[in-house]
Formats: sequence, C-alpha cells, structure tokens
Amino acid sequence: MTITFQDGELRQRLRDHVQSTQPELLANRQDQTLTYPDWLGTGYKRDIELPSGIDLTLHRYRLHKDLVQVCSSEQSDCFEFVFGLTAHSQYNEGPVFSDRQAHLLGPETQDSRWREFADHDYLAVDIHLDPPLLAALSEGHSTRLPNTLQQMLAGERNSPFIDPIAITPAMQTALWQILQCPYQGLTQTLYLEAKSLELIALFLDAIDGSTAQTALQRDDLERIHQARQILQSNLQTPPSLLDLARQVGLNDRKLKEGFRQAFNTTVFGYLTQQRMEKACQLLVQQRSVAAVAAIVGYASPTAFSGAFRRKFGMTPKAYQLANCRGA
Repeated sequence: MTITFQDGELRQRLRDHVQSTQPELLANRQDQTLTYPDWLGTGYKRDIELPSGIDLTLHRYRLHKDLVQVCSSEQSDCFEFVFGLTAHSQYNEGPVFSDRQAHLLGPETQDSRWREFADHDYLAVDIHLDPPLLAALSEGHSTRLPNTLQQMLAGERNSPFIDPIAITPAMQTALWQILQCPYQGLTQTLYLEAKSLELIALFLDAIDGSTAQTALQRDDLERIHQARQILQSNLQTPPSLLDLARQVGLNDRKLKEGFRQAFNTTVFGYLTQQRMEKACQLLVQQRSVAAVAAIVGYASPTAFSGAFRRKFGMTPKAYQLANCRGA
C-alpha cells in the first residue's frame, strides 16, 4: 500500500500529531522534532534552524507503508544537500538510492515526486540553504565550483539534480558528529554550523574530484564493492590486504587504487570508519568499552580508546556519557 501526500501535507500531519501528543517538542521554534504516528511509522524528523540561514533536518525513522510526496516547483526554492547513511528512496521514478550515498538537489523548475519505501531504516542529514546564501559562501570562488553546480546557481540546468556519490569516511564522521551532538545552547549552534559547512565542503570536493577520474571497469568495480562487503562482514577479524585482494580476484595494487577511487579512502581507512561507526552504535546502547573494543576487532580496550579519541576527539566513555545525558 502507498500513501501519497501533496505539498507540505506530510509535515503538517506530523506536526498535528506532535501537537496533540508531545507539544513540548514544538516549544523551541529553532529546534523542533516531528514524530511519526503509529499508523505511519516509527521515529522522527528533527528540524534545526541555524543563525546563518542554514537549516538542518535530521531523519531517523522507519515507515510501515510506502510513501510518496508530491512537491510543486513553487514549494522548492532552495539547495538541499542530502546525506543518507541508510536510505531506500526514489526521485521522479529514477534509480533507487541506497545506503551511504549523498546527492544535491537544487531549486525545482517542475513538479517532482519522492518515494520512500516501507520497512527500511532511514538515517540521514539534509542541509538546506537558499541560492543567495550558497552564492555568498562561494563569492570570489564561484569559477572553482564544479561545472554542474555553477550551472545550477545560474539557473542554466534543466535538471536540478546532481547524481549521487558515495559518502566518504570523512563525511561519515561529520554526519555522526551531527547526529550525536552532545552540546546545548550556543555551543550546539556553533558546532552544527561548522559541521554543516564541513559537509558541504567535503561534498563539493568529492563531486569535483569524481569528474576528473577515469571510470573503473564494471568488473573491477563489482570486485571492489565485493571487497567492501567482506570488510563490513568481518570487522572483528578482517582479512589482510593481500588476502582480501585474492578473495575478490584482484592484485593488491588494483584493489588499493580502485578502492580509493570508488570510495575516496584507503582500505584501512574504510575499515577504521566502519569499526568506529559500529562502536558509536554500541556505546549508545550502553555496552561496556571493553565489550565494544572486542566486538569491533581491537586487541585491547586501550588500543580501541586511542583510536576512538583520534577519530572523535573524546574517549569512548566520554562519548557514552554525553549521549546518555542527551537521551
């Protein structure tokens, strides 16, 4: 079964639901959380307005039914950077977006349709900003922007969409820092401003670099994606680089070069990122530091704590306590 909502209708339904059940979530006009009613799904959207004019939406939900949102061009007049850690959605009957993909949507020139599929976890961060703000941020450097974005800013592209790219480990780190932000008040505002700009910069750098690379052969790309799956399934006891290359039928040099081209990171960098991402999830579940260290494949809690501090600037225990307070 599919439910269809017209311009802004879904948000109004969510707002009405929250107003009648948890009105305190709407008390702060700059930071509001919209929860899903039981008949539609579980989880929430959190909207945060920042002083610079950047707006964030944090998504963490799961739908019980397929959902389509129809958006008219009059309702879409901003740039939207979308970073999906987990996602299963479709834009205008195009390809289905999968996990760890980021894309950019500009002001619409015609009606559009977004489809989101039931029984999939959605965890994403959207960054919205008006065209004048993006132009102001890039003032004096506009010619160094990727050509596709220059055309979008000038209103010269028929399509307001930039094809999705793989989310890099650096993006993942910034995304988790936003989603797990432990700060309040002014510190939270400044922190989220900085992280939003960091993500925009990383995205623009990635789409600029991707146009200059020679495309990987399809067979090699499939083998590199297979290598990534092997790493994801073996965080505790990952294969060595040579063993991984043998398992997917590539030599180690081609694996290293192809992995960096496909995912903008090294094999070891990707493994570390996946371990840290899993560790964050386990720490929020109040698992002990020693248990988390073992689950994600570190020889000792000390080694794990050192790697965690280098990645996030705080110890695992401090991260756990901060997120416990924010719960």
